Amino acid sequence: EYDLLYDSSRRLLAIGYNVSERRRDASFYDLLASEARLASFVGIAQGRLEQEHWFALGRLLTTSNGQQMLLSWSGSMFEYLMPLLVMPTYENTLLDQTYKAVIDRQIEYGRQRGIPWGVSESGYNTTDAQLNYQYRAFGVPGLGFKRGLADDLVVAPYATAMALMVAPKPACANLQRMATKGFEGKYGFYEAIDYTPERCGTDGPRV
Repeated sequence: EYDLLYDSSRRLLAIGYNVSERRRDASFYDLLASEARLASFVGIAQGRLEQEHWFALGRLLTTSNGQQMLLSWSGSMFEYLMPLLVMPTYENTLLDQTYKAVIDRQIEYGRQRGIPWGVSESGYNTTDAQLNYQYRAFGVPGLGFKRGLADDLVVAPYATAMALMVAPKPACANLQRMATKGFEGKYGFYEAIDYTPERCGTDGPRV
């Protein structure tokens, strides 16, 4: 049931519901370039959300290397590619064009910074009082609305694994590059590699 979260006047899903105050959150998932479009897709397929909801999702565009693509909130690979694990894609559509252009921009950004590419939500080199690694969204400048995206430099190998669905050859090459750099452990690739100087000092990246 989606009624708890669905605002019929806006035709959008709220980001949550405050149970203690018995009210819907005032913010909404309003971008097509968001992992939340998967909930929209499923809800419409079930017949529980109106089709007009899909067209209410924002489609603001940006351009990189002459290619147009959808803007997301944080410019992370997760926002763009996670729904593709379930949803179909079709050539000559805005979403399909976005998938390819975003990966090209991620590759370009990695080249500019001299590191493997693939920036997304992930853990990073900061812990709380209980020594739990912290987690948040990281993205590529120019792909997201969020400010300060260039302040952090964190690569998540799983972002490249998702890119295998769209650009298998460069994704394989990037995974091989990370493997040769020692970014694998007993259970596979590490969660993330933090290159941010303020957190890693002069010792190099931290995994």
